[in-house]
Amino acid sequence: MANYTVTDEHGATSSASLTITVTGVNDAPVAANDTSASAGAIAATEKGGTLNGSGGTNGSGNVLTNDSDVDSATLTVSAIRTGGVEGSGTGGSLGVGLVGAHGTLTIAANGSYTYVVNENDLTVQALNTGGSTTDTFNYTVSDGSLTDTAVLTVTINGANDAPVGANDTSASAGAIAATEKSGTLNGSGGNNGSGNVLTNDSDVDSAGLTVSAIRTGGVEGSGTGGSLGVGLVGAHGTLTIAADGSYTYVVNENDLTVQALNTGGSTTDTFNYTVSDGSLTDTAVLTVTINGANDAAVLSSASVNLTETNAVANISTSGTLTVSDVDSAATFVAQAANVGTYGTFAINAAGAWTYTASSAHNEFVAGTTYTDTFNVASADGTTTSVTINIAGTNDAPAIDLNSGTAGTSTSLSYTAGSAAATIAPSATITDIDSANFGGGSLTVGFTANGAATDQLTIQNQAPGAGQITVSGNNVSYGGTLIGTFSGGTNGSNLVVTFNANATAAAAQALADHILYANATSGTIAKTVTYTLVDGDGTANGGTDTGSATATINVTGGDTTAPTVVISHDNNGAKQTITFTFSEAVSGFDINDIALVGATATAGTFVHVGIDGTGHDIYTLDVTKPVGGGAHTVQVVSSGTGTSSWTDIAGNPGVGTPAFSLPAGTSGEPINLALTDPSHEGALITVTVKDVPSGWTIDGATHNADGSWTTQTNDLHGLTVTTPVEFTGAAVLDVQLTWTNADGTTGSASIADNVEAYAPGSPIFAWSGDDVLTGSSGNDLFVFSQPIGADTVHSFDAAADQIDLIGYNGLADFADLQTHIADDAHGNAVITLGDGQSITLDGVHSGALTASNFVFDQTPVVNNPGTMTIGDGALLPLSGTINNTGLISLDSTGSETLLQIIQHGVTLQGGGQILLSDSAANVISGTGPDVTLVNVDNTISGAGQLGGGMLSLDNQGTIIATGSNALVIDTGGSVVTNSGTLEATGSGGLTVTGGLANSGMLLANGGDIVIHGQVTGDGDATIGNLSKLEFGGASSTDVTFAHDAAGTLQLDDSFDFSGRIGGITNDDRLELEDILFGAGTTAVYQANQDGSGGTLTISDGTHGTALHLVGSYDANGFKLADDGQGHTAVSYNPAEFTLTGVGNGAISSDFVV
Repeated sequence: MANYTVTDEHGATSSASLTITVTGVNDAPVAANDTSASAGAIAATEKGGTLNGSGGTNGSGNVLTNDSDVDSATLTVSAIRTGGVEGSGTGGSLGVGLVGAHGTLTIAANGSYTYVVNENDLTVQALNTGGSTTDTFNYTVSDGSLTDTAVLTVTINGANDAPVGANDTSASAGAIAATEKSGTLNGSGGNNGSGNVLTNDSDVDSAGLTVSAIRTGGVEGSGTGGSLGVGLVGAHGTLTIAADGSYTYVVNENDLTVQALNTGGSTTDTFNYTVSDGSLTDTAVLTVTINGANDAAVLSSASVNLTETNAVANISTSGTLTVSDVDSAATFVAQAANVGTYGTFAINAAGAWTYTASSAHNEFVAGTTYTDTFNVASADGTTTSVTINIAGTNDAPAIDLNSGTAGTSTSLSYTAGSAAATIAPSATITDIDSANFGGGSLTVGFTANGAATDQLTIQNQAPGAGQITVSGNNVSYGGTLIGTFSGGTNGSNLVVTFNANATAAAAQALADHILYANATSGTIAKTVTYTLVDGDGTANGGTDTGSATATINVTGGDTTAPTVVISHDNNGAKQTITFTFSEAVSGFDINDIALVGATATAGTFVHVGIDGTGHDIYTLDVTKPVGGGAHTVQVVSSGTGTSSWTDIAGNPGVGTPAFSLPAGTSGEPINLALTDPSHEGALITVTVKDVPSGWTIDGATHNADGSWTTQTNDLHGLTVTTPVEFTGAAVLDVQLTWTNADGTTGSASIADNVEAYAPGSPIFAWSGDDVLTGSSGNDLFVFSQPIGADTVHSFDAAADQIDLIGYNGLADFADLQTHIADDAHGNAVITLGDGQSITLDGVHSGALTASNFVFDQTPVVNNPGTMTIGDGALLPLSGTINNTGLISLDSTGSETLLQIIQHGVTLQGGGQILLSDSAANVISGTGPDVTLVNVDNTISGAGQLGGGMLSLDNQGTIIATGSNALVIDTGGSVVTNSGTLEATGSGGLTVTGGLANSGMLLANGGDIVIHGQVTGDGDATIGNLSKLEFGGASSTDVTFAHDAAGTLQLDDSFDFSGRIGGITNDDRLELEDILFGAGTTAVYQANQDGSGGTLTISDGTHGTALHLVGSYDANGFKLADDGQGHTAVSYNPAEFTLTGVGNGAISSDFVV
């Protein structure tokens, strides 16, 4: 209804109502197309990640939201179809999923829908983040009677799908398996593995895949990680992989598993890698196959050089070849009997081979080598060889002494003193390759128990066919000279040198007629060896030798046991020890010598032989190790242990005591340098004898018989204390007994040399191993080159010093530091080289400083009292000795030594050195360059001064007073004398070498003998029934004292340039170079001033002119035989009157 108003032209109005009736008709709904962007709609999103395992959303919305109907508010969806063409497509049912192009749509009548993505749809899976696709449906909207259609477009957004890594092998497309190298020492073939792991990997929404990580092993995500492009070491090789997936695999040719592969075998190596599309990843396994190849076996070869002799065994040999094969059996192809040119070869599977010569091959020529070569194969076919080289030689002659078999011995029974006997009357001699022995020889000599009293001779048969005859040194057979001989006497070898006439028959006849004799031998079995040299010379490659032995069983009557004396050269750490036996001995060897703290030098035990006095002499070189402490040397008596040495008569030998050397300070404990002989730490009973009065063995009991006794298992700590007033050295008799672990009793005897120096005096080490002990004061220990392995006890690092003398290269503490180190017990050891060392017991090397050492400092010793060196003892000294008192050497038969060490001794102070009347007193040095300068002391007595190891400069007095000689032996150096050399004792004075004499020689009751040349302007006096002998040229003036009854002996009168005065009728000149006989003459020519004259003496060949001082009657000189065929001159002018004298000459008619 509507109200309205009508107005006319005049403005009048009128209102009325109009009612209009409209009859309605149903209008159809209007359906609008829908998308995922429509109001309230949500687009779908596919799932992403690995195997669509993460994310994703369903699409949803309501298609009726934007639909309308002008006359109806209630609209519904009445139908649904696939596709975007309205009214067509596959129809579905409301509330039931309708499968579209990329997913399933479920729509309800009220228009709400859900869209579920088909995650298997390729188009969907191909979507990546940022990409999308759509799926379309058409639906019918209804208002109950009328309908319309519209299209629903669902958007599906993409998501990143993870790549899919597929496992790879060497069989994958494009891949190549690896192959190990083969041949000898992997020297050939082989190839690397290769491929690309991405070839079979995929990613549905990404084409750009890369390898982002690599690891060892077949467990994905684990193992040792590597870097791209860098080799990663696997189980059997190295893999290098790039980001693009390409890889190379290099085989480890040293891998045992790989090397064990043979052709047809294989093994694998696994790695796992990560594939990435840039954000998501997957892992997969790469398995590399390694194919095997045949590795050649490694074989040894053999080349053996042999020399042909007379036995098959000597040119047969054996050995073992080695084989290793990493991929085949390590065995050889066996050969049972492979016959070669000169012998047969065999080898077993283990490689042990033998070669047996087919004969002795005496036909082989000297200088030619004969070769057999045999090829050998291992199980895999690898080959090697064994070569046998045999050098031909000259075949030796054959000699036998009894049975006809070469080398056979024979025996002879002989009684000492009986007639010479034939040693081998049935000898036979042959030589297969020589007609004669020209240029060869037969030597017969003693090879066991020979003695200087043995005599070998050739029997002189009656002349005739087949007979051996001797004329001078010539030997003949059947009247034909076959050679000459020498030796055979006094134990020497009998040697016959053959000429070309010496056939085998001649040599055999000679061997049959060799005689033996001995006038004085004891009962003993001697061995004689016949050595035959064939003399083939260069014609057959040189000479050769055959030999055979004979035993001579001598019956004698000797019952005296042999004894032995030990001496040594005092040469520091390396010494030659000499064993001098009282007679020839048998069975003595190095096992009969007991060494403690020293080691025998290999190959130095030598049998020197029998000397001119019948003494048997052996020597042995020993070395004392660094830190070895004291040492002892002892000869074990026969019957002790396994010792069984005897003299030639079979009498058991008597050994020696041991000897050791400790040193220290008087009045304070001195270590006895004892070591444990039981080697078990057993409790040892110690008995010390010959202990001087006033001495004490610390901790021991003083027995009524004067000995001292204690029990200890620490011999190392035993000490002796001397009276403070005692200075010198003495030998203690130390007896040790203990019980061994097996219950037996052990014992040892030691001669223990103890050196005691005055308080405040330097303490000296001798030239061998020594043990020194410090005092409570400040001590100076002197070590002069050479020493041994020395030990110092009680060294005070805060106060004591060591003086090193004569060590080149050691001038200060800096030089010494590299020589100092601690031993295993923490004791400082100063190693000075060549077996010389100093061990400071209980002192660490770190405690030593420069203040503990001085170098080449001259020590000073003051001796105002008595310094005594007892019988058999040793005392070293050096430096300046202010001796205002007495130094005595008191030998009663054992060697008693005052040893002068580097650089020698200057002896001053006006005191005395007194040597007892014994030849065993020795004053000697450590070398000929060590000098004793006697400034003003008197040295008297008997013994040895120098011992061949000392230079002497005498400015004082040296007197030989004993019944034994005083011998001055300075080796090669000349004795210098500006003082007095005198002999008053019957033993006399002997100078073994030359003498530079500017002083006085006085033969005054004792004889003086000077063997060398005497130079200088010194004088000599002969008195008191004495003799002065010059063994060489001499320039010394000689005066006979009043009533001297003396003798001047000139062994070289021609070179005597001195003057002779004081000759009276009881004096005598002996001229040892002038023979006495019918033609010996003497002529005296007086000087015009009457001061003397010249006495000329000649034997016709030799002559001399002696210058005499004084007035002499030319007729008073008489010549005579001195008893040795030489000329003796005496003077007695009253004895007779000569006639026929002219110009003072004495006619030989009157003097003979």
